[in-house]
Amino acid sequence: MDIPDTKEDASVYKQGKLLIDATCAPSDFAYPTDIGLLNQAREKLEKMIDTLHAERPYGTKKPRTYRRNARKEYLSWSKQRKPGYEKIQACLKGQLTYVRRNLKHVEALANEVGLDKLTRAQHKDLLVIQEVFRQQTILFGNETRSIQDRVVSTQQPYIRPIV
Repeated sequence: MDIPDTKEDASVYKQGKLLIDATCAPSDFAYPTDIGLLNQAREKLEKMIDTLHAERPYGTKKPRTYRRNARKEYLSWSKQRKPGYEKIQACLKGQLTYVRRNLKHVEALANEVGLDKLTRAQHKDLLVIQEVFRQQTILFGNETRSIQDRVVSTQQPYIRPIV
C-alpha cells in the first residue's frame, strides 16, 4: 500500500481510540470485594510474619496465624454461587479477626527485631493493610457501605473507581 498524498486519503488510516481526559484512565484490576481484600491482606501479613520470625533467635516459637483455617473459610465462601447476607457477614468478621491477629503479631515481632527487616515493598504493604483494616472495621462495625477514599486494591491503593 502506498502512503496517501492527500487529506481525503488519510482518513482511511485513522483507527483506534484516543483518551484525552487524564483525570480518568482505565486500570485493570480484579473487582474488589471486601472479603477478597482482607484475604489478600491476611496472606501478605503471613509472609511478613514469616520474614520477621526468620530474624528471631533459633528455637523461638512462631506466632499462630491459623492460615489453613482462614484459607479454608475464604475458599468456602468464594466458591458459593450466591452467598447470603449472613454468610457474607460471618466470613467478613472471620477475615477481620485473622487480619487483626496478624497485625498484632507483626507489631510484636517488629518491636522485637525491628521493621527494617522487612523489604521496602512489604513495609509499603503493611501501611496499606493497616488502612484497609481500619476502613473495613468501620464499614463492618457501622454497617455502612461507603467510606471516604476507600482502598479497593492492595497492589494499587491510590486507585479510586468511578461508575
